[in-house]
Amino acid sequence: MRFDSPDYFFFLAIALSFYWAARHVRVVRLVGLVALGTAFYGTLAPTGVDGRQLRYVALMLGAATVDYWAANQIAKSEDDRRRKAWLVTSIVVNMGLLGTFKYWNFALSSIRDGAAMAGHPVHVPLHHLALPVGISFYTFETMSYTIDVYRRQLKPAKSLLEFVLFISFFPKLVAGPIVRASDFLPQIRAIPAIRRMQVSEGLFLIATGLVKKVVFANYVGVNMVDRVFRNPELYTAAETVVGLYAFTLQIFCDFSGYTDMARGSAKLFGIELGENFDRPYNATSIAEFWRHWHMTLSTWLRDYLYHPLGGSRVGGARAYFNLWLTMFLIGLWHGAKWTFVLYGSLQGLAMVIHRYWTRNGERLRFRGKLAWLSWLANWEEQSPQSLALHAFKVVCTMQFVVFTRILFRAQNFAAAGDIVERILRGRWAVANVPPTVWLLLVVGFGAHYTPKHWYATLRERFTNAPPSVQALALAAVACGVSVVATSEIVPFIYEVF
Repeated sequence: MRFDSPDYFFFLAIALSFYWAARHVRVVRLVGLVALGTAFYGTLAPTGVDGRQLRYVALMLGAATVDYWAANQIAKSEDDRRRKAWLVTSIVVNMGLLGTFKYWNFALSSIRDGAAMAGHPVHVPLHHLALPVGISFYTFETMSYTIDVYRRQLKPAKSLLEFVLFISFFPKLVAGPIVRASDFLPQIRAIPAIRRMQVSEGLFLIATGLVKKVVFANYVGVNMVDRVFRNPELYTAAETVVGLYAFTLQIFCDFSGYTDMARGSAKLFGIELGENFDRPYNATSIAEFWRHWHMTLSTWLRDYLYHPLGGSRVGGARAYFNLWLTMFLIGLWHGAKWTFVLYGSLQGLAMVIHRYWTRNGERLRFRGKLAWLSWLANWEEQSPQSLALHAFKVVCTMQFVVFTRILFRAQNFAAAGDIVERILRGRWAVANVPPTVWLLLVVGFGAHYTPKHWYATLRERFTNAPPSVQALALAAVACGVSVVATSEIVPFIYEVF
């Protein structure tokens, strides 16, 4: 059941009707949401005659039960060794599940291939288990819960039911945003109240997310991105570059559109989920980009990996290594492929270089042909008084983001190499780019670079409009989406992560 399908809106209507009808009976309300969440997850789990749907639902609920129990033991104990033992148990279970389903085959096949290249072929036991949908999201949520309880920054959930709802709440279950228990649990303990403004904001987010996903992401994905990456030899260098920019628009509209619909759906239940994107393509540096892209993942790794390792406090080479490792793991989090390993490594290297320039700029002295690079020393510190300089920073950052995403989208190094070769050796004609793709690229990127207050004004006008006007606007969006929608099923890109 996809967010951009009629089935989801029918499901959402049933869920909302039940939830608000039972809002004064807490147990019924929570049990109902858990049942709805597991049912929703079951429709997305890998299908088959062997009952895999129930298997992966049980896997999610089993992991949640382990973390709930471990957190309770941590909270009750005053013995540091016992508390650490339970924390390690929780982390091992979560990372064990993630490693088994997501990284086992990758690790062992890499060993097999390396041994074969060295002339010592070995047999390795690969498994054929399908990756549970959303496992990278809910394992991070459960780990943050037990770590926060261990740090005594959070009291454990009052019941297993409450904690399972935190994990299985269906709007954010499949592709985030990654939610902290400290933000979510207090919201489900009070009797929910219907507020007109929150409902209006929820409907607005669902509508904008639907437009991003169906009109922009799906269309350019099917009609440009998939074609270029499937058969790059059929396209010129210019068309391949257009395909890269189309993928850059697609992945933003796909993921941020999902987040908008998730946050909008949650608002209809009176629950606030964290923002995940803040105009990332406006960034003037790679560091700023990652502060505005997939924000809940970036902040999770900052709080639970980068800072515990010492962050920038340790200084010297260790600080640079911590930064690189964090970005490396962001790349590896996205997928168990060597292309993601290199993608994360390049992001980490760019962050290290950026940090070096900003921290050591005043001590650097450029001479001769490198003198023009001296302005990089104050890459972020410079106030964008010059529009041209600011635009140049945005363009440079954007090019790095766009071209490293060759590794993100390509299935392997050979496919990535084909794309690069095509760009370097192909002709510069664009006859195969459909006019509608050009239009969507111009409108999509144009909207991204408009002043932020324009979007805020549009949202305010919608939320303050009478219900009849809102209904007409939503009907117009639904009609427009149905006209543009492709006949092909285009899953959310981040579902596979």
